[in-house]
Amino acid sequence: MHTLLWIVTSLATAIVISIANILDSHVLSKKLTGLSPYLLTMAVFQAVTALIALAIFPFPSAPRLADIMAGIGGGLANAVALVILLNALQKGEVSRVIPVTSSFPIFVALLSMPLLGEMLSFTGWLAVLLTVAGAVLISLQLEGGGKKTKLQKSFLLLLFVALLFSVSNIAYKYAMTTISTWNTFTINGICIAAVALIFSARKKNILELKNLEQRNHKIGLIMGNQTVAAVGIVLSFIAIRSGPVALVSTIMNIRPAFILIFSLIISRFYPGFITEHMTRKTILIKIIGIAMITGGVALIGLYG
Repeated sequence: MHTLLWIVTSLATAIVISIANILDSHVLSKKLTGLSPYLLTMAVFQAVTALIALAIFPFPSAPRLADIMAGIGGGLANAVALVILLNALQKGEVSRVIPVTSSFPIFVALLSMPLLGEMLSFTGWLAVLLTVAGAVLISLQLEGGGKKTKLQKSFLLLLFVALLFSVSNIAYKYAMTTISTWNTFTINGICIAAVALIFSARKKNILELKNLEQRNHKIGLIMGNQTVAAVGIVLSFIAIRSGPVALVSTIMNIRPAFILIFSLIISRFYPGFITEHMTRKTILIKIIGIAMITGGVALIGLYG
């Protein structure tokens, strides 16, 4: 039952966060001309939800300082990665941006050995490598009539985002030794709010938000999307707390598969909702990537 819990919550995290990423892409690329209004609204949402969580679920009377510091470190790494990711989603296609950041299970697997003492079997490493390779394959772009492939220009920056996400997951796993899922949620929310304000709290940005066309509608969209993301964050913390962080991160890594599926459905029934350019060849490559990801997750389910 314990194994089933972290596998199910990891899968649920992948589904929920993939929906949030698609909504992020829609709002940032179709509704806003800049990132600042999004960051300001996100900062308010994160701060309010963190304070509500703190009021309902206070910290234990004597948490270890090391766990609190690890939580803060994880929150700051996650927040910086999130800001960079949102900027990339505003400029690129969600089905190509997310797969690169989803390579973080490799970093998690490498870091969890010396820092947490987690060891992966041969099957575990095979699962990690298979899912990450599938994710990178999905992010490949075809050019020159489909004769050449290349990685997007922001590939290295997005790899850095993946590294930050891996550091975050490792830190959260360590922090939850003595603090609860909801305590971690509180720390995460405060860190995201602080970093978002650092990047966006300028007079001109506040005026931009104030003078935004259809401001209430767009703020409502951002708030709704943040609510979806918050659900995904809580699920991810439950999974990280319950299972081996390297394998949990690997299952969360199947987001690109769900994003591809959802993007194809949305592009079919709601053209223009998100910016996606699909051809038969790109779809075929992405399907192969999905198969590799599915195989990796299956290995975890059978032997993890």
